[in-house]
Amino acid sequence: MKSLCFVHQSKAQLPELQAYAEYFRHKYQVVINTPDANLQGYDIVWFFMGYFHYKPQPHQFIVHEYASLSTPPFARFKDQLKQMLNIRPHLRVFQNPRQSDLLQFNDDVPVRYRDMGLSGHFTTQLYTDKKCDLIYVGSMNKSRQLERAIDTVLKLRPHASMWLVGQPVAYLQRRYQHHANIRFIGAVPNSQIPQLLNQARFGLNYVPDVYPYNFQTSTKMLEYVACGLPVIGNRTAWVNSFLTNHKLQYHDINQLKIWPTPGAVTVASEVLQSWSWQQRIADAGFETILP
Repeated sequence: MKSLCFVHQSKAQLPELQAYAEYFRHKYQVVINTPDANLQGYDIVWFFMGYFHYKPQPHQFIVHEYASLSTPPFARFKDQLKQMLNIRPHLRVFQNPRQSDLLQFNDDVPVRYRDMGLSGHFTTQLYTDKKCDLIYVGSMNKSRQLERAIDTVLKLRPHASMWLVGQPVAYLQRRYQHHANIRFIGAVPNSQIPQLLNQARFGLNYVPDVYPYNFQTSTKMLEYVACGLPVIGNRTAWVNSFLTNHKLQYHDINQLKIWPTPGAVTVASEVLQSWSWQQRIADAGFETILP
């Protein structure tokens, strides 16, 4: 059995890592490692990029996955560095064709597309007591501009109870330290997120309408919808496309005049199945190229 090693720097949440391990375990000996490990003995080395200066062995098949493009500041410049400095792999993986176009790798390296997905524990728990008005799950770094959404909500509903799930950052904690209705939950295991979502009346999907966020899949949106939450959020190209394909209760945060009444959100089981990690990975067609 050939070996497959996934390599990442532990800087970002990568729920797909466990999904990949489960998907490929029947065919490969799967290992997850950091860049400082000895990688020379593996048959397939799959990097979540980043910058890596690894020199592969002749027998190795190298995969570069760009789970996301670089984030501000200097996002485009950082992406150009990735293009120039990273070695040529045998396969590149992107979330969607737009990502691939923007990185502009002008060579004949094969490409596969693997969209963001969901684990099976993201389901609606009926009759769960609602304990907060609004929940946000995801990154809170400055480039996300989350304070814009929070301030807009507070103007509309000053005492709205908000849970912020993810690694808290100091500037947000300072900004809202006197708001007892805003609670920083902290980072929690992916398996525990649905329990929190099911205690909320709305999900907050705020994604800055700037490169590269505005055309990348909002995983939090999929999570909210899978748990039956109506969503309050802003509009981006991806959101508009998503709402064209899925008729959901989505309230534009920049257009709200009064606090909305939450309603039930239901999605067909076949749609939820198409969002599952296992289906996303299967749809990418990796078996047609991996040794």
